[in-house]
Amino acid sequence: MESQADHRGSSEALARKLAEAGTDAWQLLEWLRGPTVSAAASGPQAQLLARVFGEQFEVVAGRALPLAKEKQAITVRSAEAPLERQAPAGLAASPAPASTPEPTPREVPASCSAEPPAPAPAPIPPAAVQPKGQEQLDSARVRNPHDPEATYSVKGKGEQKKEHVGYKVQIAETVCEAALAAGEPTRNFIVGIVTHPAYEHDEVGALKMEREQAQMGLEKPPVQYVDAAYVSAQKLAQAQAEGREVIGPALPGPQTDGRFKAADFQVHVEERQALCPAGKTNTQCSRLVEQSTGKVSYRFEFSTQCHDCSLRRQCLGKDQRHRSLVVGEHHTLLQARRQEQQTPAFQQRMKHRNAIEGTQSELVRAHGLRRARYRGLAKVKLQNYFIGAACNVKRWIRREAWQLRQAMSVSTAEVLSAAAIRS
Repeated sequence: MESQADHRGSSEALARKLAEAGTDAWQLLEWLRGPTVSAAASGPQAQLLARVFGEQFEVVAGRALPLAKEKQAITVRSAEAPLERQAPAGLAASPAPASTPEPTPREVPASCSAEPPAPAPAPIPPAAVQPKGQEQLDSARVRNPHDPEATYSVKGKGEQKKEHVGYKVQIAETVCEAALAAGEPTRNFIVGIVTHPAYEHDEVGALKMEREQAQMGLEKPPVQYVDAAYVSAQKLAQAQAEGREVIGPALPGPQTDGRFKAADFQVHVEERQALCPAGKTNTQCSRLVEQSTGKVSYRFEFSTQCHDCSLRRQCLGKDQRHRSLVVGEHHTLLQARRQEQQTPAFQQRMKHRNAIEGTQSELVRAHGLRRARYRGLAKVKLQNYFIGAACNVKRWIRREAWQLRQAMSVSTAEVLSAAAIRS
C-alpha cells in the first residue's frame, strides 16, 4: 500500500491514483451506510470523510472504474462466519480456493431459539468515481483534515502574490490625530479583532467588525481610516449619509488599451453631464437599472462630438464610432476622492493610517498573530482576543510609566527651581 504518490510521476499516473483514492473513499462510505455499521457513519471522522469526498469527487452511476488487483473490499459477516473477500464494485467475484474449508454449522439446543443471521450488506452498484474539475471546487473546501475550518486565501499577483491556508484577521484601533511628544508612547488602543475564514473577502470581515462592535455598544467612528480595499463609491455614499468620513485612497479605474479611462472624464451624475478630455460635453445620458440586483448606473454618449475630434485615436477603440462611458450612481463621490487623494493635505492625513501597519507588525513579531497554536476557528479567535488584550495591557503600562516619569521630572524641576530661588 502506498502512503504517498511519487510527485515525479506522469499526470496520467497521478490522475489514476487520485481516482483510486476517491473510489476507496466511496466504497468505505457505502460500507459505513450498511445496517451493521450505521452508528459509525455518524462519527466525526466519517462525516469529515463524506464532506471531503463530496467536495473533491463525483460519482457517475452505471460506469465501472477498473481498479488494480490488490484493491479488494472486505465484507464482515456474522460473528460465527469467517471473513470473506469480496471483489470491488464493477468486477466479477473471483472463485474461492478449493482448499478453503466449509464452515461447520453450530448445533442449537431445542430449548433455545436460533437468532436470525445478520443480513448481508447490499452490493455496491457499479459506478465510476472521478475528481471534480478546478471550476467545480469550492473555495470553502477542506484543505487540511486536521483543521477542516482552515481555508485557502491568495492576495496579490505576480511577484507580490501571497498564498496561505488558515484564517484572516481584521484589526481596528483608535486613532489619535494629535502630535506626540518625543519619546511619548502611542495613545492608540485596539478596539476590535475579528477572525474569519480566509476565503472570505476583506469587506466581509469589515462588516463582521461593525456587527461585533455594535453588539458591544460601540458606535461607528466619526472618522475611519482604511486602505484602498475598503473604499468604493457605495461606501463613500453610505458614510456621507451617516455623517461620517471614510479616509482612504480609491483604486484607479480600469485602463483599456492605453485609451482614456473614466478618471480622465469630468462626470457630474446629478446633472447628467460629462466632459471628455477634449472639453466636449455628452449628447445623451441614460439611466440603467439591473433587474436582478437593482444596481443603478448611467451611460453617457458623445455620438457626434467624436466625429471630428483631434483626440479620437486616444479615445476610441477599433471599429468604434463614438465614445460611451458607463459609471455608477455615486461616481461623483468616487471621482472627488481620486482627485483629493493627490493633494498634500490628504496624504498628510493618511499618515494616521500607517499606525495600523505598525500595530499588525507588533502583533505578528511580539505576539505570534500569524501562528495558530490551536485548531478550529473558535479557538483561533479566542487566541487572537488574548493577543489583542496583551498588546493593550503593554501599551497601557508603557503609557502610565511614561506619564509617571514626566510627573517626576516636573516635580524635580520645581524643587530645583525653588532651591535656586532660596539660595
